[in-house]
Amino acid sequence: MTDVNEQYLKLRIVKGDKEAFSIVFKKYFGKVYHFVLSMVKQPSVAEDLSQDIFVKLWVRRRKLSEITSIDNYLFIVARNRTLDYLRSASRKKECVNLSDEVLLSMASHDSSYDRIDDKSLIDAVRMAINSLPPKRRDIFMMSRFDGLTNDEIAALMGITRKTVENQLALAGSQIKKIKS
Repeated sequence: MTDVNEQYLKLRIVKGDKEAFSIVFKKYFGKVYHFVLSMVKQPSVAEDLSQDIFVKLWVRRRKLSEITSIDNYLFIVARNRTLDYLRSASRKKECVNLSDEVLLSMASHDSSYDRIDDKSLIDAVRMAINSLPPKRRDIFMMSRFDGLTNDEIAALMGITRKTVENQLALAGSQIKKIKS
């Protein structure tokens, strides 16, 4: 695609031209997909992330006039989105692999805790954390295991501090239910 054609397509996309977007999608989707696939190694995940990247392009189309190259922009967005995914996936794996000591310490914050059956309690806490909805689990993990403040979590996730507090309270309630 020549610079003139790319500039013209960018202008058309900025104005909401779906046909121009379709041209860019057809031209770059395969390249973006293979780039993402090389990082995540899972075709279905690569396809989902690649589609997310193009959705992000469409949603942010008005900012296209500020970029010099659609190609460079797409690969920067792809890299960032894929790294976000990998960090999130890593955090979820950490949750599954939490040490027994950490889980026991979490469970024992409540004075009603009885150490009679540590193994089953550890398993129950691990299961409770893993059963949290993804966003709630991410918030919980950032708070309890990454040591982030509610304000830091809110800024990272683009939500209010109150939402973070509510999600942590809900997570705590769900995890405490395992002791009942």
